[in-house]
Amino acid sequence: MAFSFPKLPSSPLISCTAGAVILWLFFGVRQSFGLLLIPITTDYGWGNCIVYGVGVLILHFCTASLGPLFIVAMGIIVGGAAGGNSFPVVLASIGRQFPQGSKKQALAFGFVSSTGSLGQGCFLPITNVMIQRMGWRNTLLVLGMCLCKATLVTCTCKTNLRVSAALAILCIAVSPLAIFLRSVEQTPSEAITKPIETNENDKSEDKEPRANELSSLEKAEVVEEEMISNQPQSIGAALGEASRSLTFWLIAIGFSVCGFHVSFLATHLPAYLNGRGIDASIAAWSVSILGFGSCFGTAVMGWLCSKYRPKYLLTGLYWCRALMLAIFFWVPLSMTTIYVFSVIFGVLWLSTVPVTTKFIGDVFGFRYLGTLTSLTFIGHQIGAFCGAYIGGVEYDASGSYNHMWYASFALALFAGCANFFANDTTLRGHHPQRVKESDSEM
Repeated sequence: MAFSFPKLPSSPLISCTAGAVILWLFFGVRQSFGLLLIPITTDYGWGNCIVYGVGVLILHFCTASLGPLFIVAMGIIVGGAAGGNSFPVVLASIGRQFPQGSKKQALAFGFVSSTGSLGQGCFLPITNVMIQRMGWRNTLLVLGMCLCKATLVTCTCKTNLRVSAALAILCIAVSPLAIFLRSVEQTPSEAITKPIETNENDKSEDKEPRANELSSLEKAEVVEEEMISNQPQSIGAALGEASRSLTFWLIAIGFSVCGFHVSFLATHLPAYLNGRGIDASIAAWSVSILGFGSCFGTAVMGWLCSKYRPKYLLTGLYWCRALMLAIFFWVPLSMTTIYVFSVIFGVLWLSTVPVTTKFIGDVFGFRYLGTLTSLTFIGHQIGAFCGAYIGGVEYDASGSYNHMWYASFALALFAGCANFFANDTTLRGHHPQRVKESDSEM
């Protein structure tokens, strides 16, 4: 007899809560790795890490005798696992719980995304304390238990058993929540589910003005185009449509800039502040404040998505990032400027996630939202790699991050322009009421 899951309660609230807890834990742990940059490079140096990393062909060779290889192995394993509990997967599942293009869907995107930033704010101070008291090796062990759901026997220090056990049990308890992301079937759009209430008087009144607006040939072309756009789409057709769309590439390019900013700041901001004479605890709190500020920003952007066009919201977000980066770099560094920058830039930190998800869904439809958003997330991760890696190379070569700040400013302006010029005309599932009205007239 085949095993099957018991029937789960069909509640969008339960699905949102499950997705929020998953993002809170896993995103919080992942964003804590930037604090490990200084202690790891102090022990090994970037050169040894890169040389050894090139030789990583089989991950099981990454033993304790080849310590620097662990950095590269961790990046590969964690990076691969990150795709399974990242924003595209969770938000696409959440988006299917609500009417497509509805206000509730936009609010859900913002709420669930904000909890990932909350995890960043919660875990960074804890990670900083663990590094100071346990060392970076044992801290990595504890964080690894959270991400990989390792058993308690991997803990080598009895004094850290309680902390490790608590985090491991928390992770194991959170993992089954992913089941609730599939508890509700996809909900069609409100435009399709709502009946079209018309009467003969309305038709007679609207018929003549409509005829003046469009000729019969233009009307037939509009009807044919919209009927095709509302037909069920295969995954191959959806991917082909997106790959041929300039809008999709502009969204992906803009999202890659977001990854560049997030990874550069999360990885190198503590080191940058530490090099300027700022205490390590303050540097850790600055990144933590970025996460707390992002909780507010993502929630607000989710609400604004229901009122304004996503392309303009993204344009404003990226241009505000450029402004804040320029101010932070040119204004003399102090405790006040650090905390003000962390609060304001935190509002812009991950606010692009719900807006980008809504933008893709509005243009290409929500049926394959997870697939299309994941493709843009690849661009995000490529940008994240460039932000972290090039930042380290630049610092080793010049001893400063000046060129990285210039690049971050220029890329923010470019991403804003890319989203501003992106065409947000809906391609899938739009104007069903207009199609039916036109059919009745013909």
